[in-house]
Amino acid sequence: MDRPDHTSHAPPSAPLRWSAGLPCLLAALVVAAVFAASWSDLPDPMAVHFDDRGDVNRSASPAQLLLLSELVLLGLGALLVRGALRRALDLRVLYAASAATAVVLGYLFTVAVLVNADAASADEARLPLWHLAVAAGAAVVAAVGVRALVPRKQETPARIDRPAVTSSVGLRQGERAVWVRSVGPRWLTAAAVLGAVAAVAAGAFGWSPGFWLAPVGLLVAALPGSRVIVDGSGLTVRPPVLPGPRIHVPLERIVRAWTAEARPLADLGGWGYRVAPGRRGLALRSGPAVWLELADGKEFVVVVDDAATAAGLLTDLLGDAARRDVR
Repeated sequence: MDRPDHTSHAPPSAPLRWSAGLPCLLAALVVAAVFAASWSDLPDPMAVHFDDRGDVNRSASPAQLLLLSELVLLGLGALLVRGALRRALDLRVLYAASAATAVVLGYLFTVAVLVNADAASADEARLPLWHLAVAAGAAVVAAVGVRALVPRKQETPARIDRPAVTSSVGLRQGERAVWVRSVGPRWLTAAAVLGAVAAVAAGAFGWSPGFWLAPVGLLVAALPGSRVIVDGSGLTVRPPVLPGPRIHVPLERIVRAWTAEARPLADLGGWGYRVAPGRRGLALRSGPAVWLELADGKEFVVVVDDAATAAGLLTDLLGDAARRDVR
C-alpha cells in the first residue's frame, strides 16, 4: 500500500530552480568588474586579510584574490543550483541563502579591492570592522526580502517517491514486545570525541575557546547513542544516560507505520532533529527509516538500523489496539 503524499504536487519549474545560483553569479560579475576597473591602481602584492583592528596581516597578488573570489562565488552558486535541482531544501530557503551569500561575499571582496586601490602599498590598506556589520545587515535584508518574494506554496520540499513497506513481526494478540536500537552512526561518536580531545588540547596550548568547544563535542558524541524504543506505549527516542529530553509518539496518535528510505536534506531539511512543513523527525544519516503517519495528518520519521522490525512491531501493536477498541 502506497504511503500518503503530503507534499506539494506543483513543484517549481526547472528554470526557476536554475536561478537559485543567479545572485552568486551576479556577485561574481560585479567583483570581476570592480577588479577590472581598479586593476591599474592595485598594489602587488595587495592586502587580502585583516585583523580585528582592520590592519592587514596577509597579502597576495591581485590575480590570486581575483581567482579565489570568482571560484568561491561560482562554486557556492553551483552548489545552490545543485541543491535546488535535487530539491534537497525548501526553494525559499535556497533563494534566501543564495542572496545572503552573494551580498556578504560580494560586498567584502569588493571592499577589499577598493581599499587596496586607495593605498600605495598593501601595508597601508585598512578594512574597518564596521564593514562586517554592513555586510551582515545587508545580507539579512536580502535574505528576508527574497524569501518574502518566493510564493509560500513552494515551501514544502518535494520528495522523490521511494518504496514504502508495511510489514508485521507476527505479534499475537495479548503478547508484549519491546524493540530497542541506537540511532548511530558510530563514526560520528568517534569523530566528536576526537574533536573534543582536540579542543581540550588546543585550550591547553593557549587557544582558550578550545575549553568551551569540548563540551559541544561531547554532546555531539552522545547523540548517536540515543535509543529508539518501540513498545506498547508507542515510539520513544531517549538520550543515553540522561532521562531527558526525549521524543515520545504515543501509540494512540499513530495511524500507520511503514519502512522507507529517508534522506536528511530531502526529507527533513538537514541532519539531527528537524521540523519541516508537515513532518518532523531525527536523522543522522541516510538509510532505512521508520515512518509514522499521525492522527493530525503529519508525519514522524527516524532513521535507525532494523527499521523494518520496528515498523512491523508498531503495525502489530496498532492492530491489537484496534481489536481491543472494537470489543
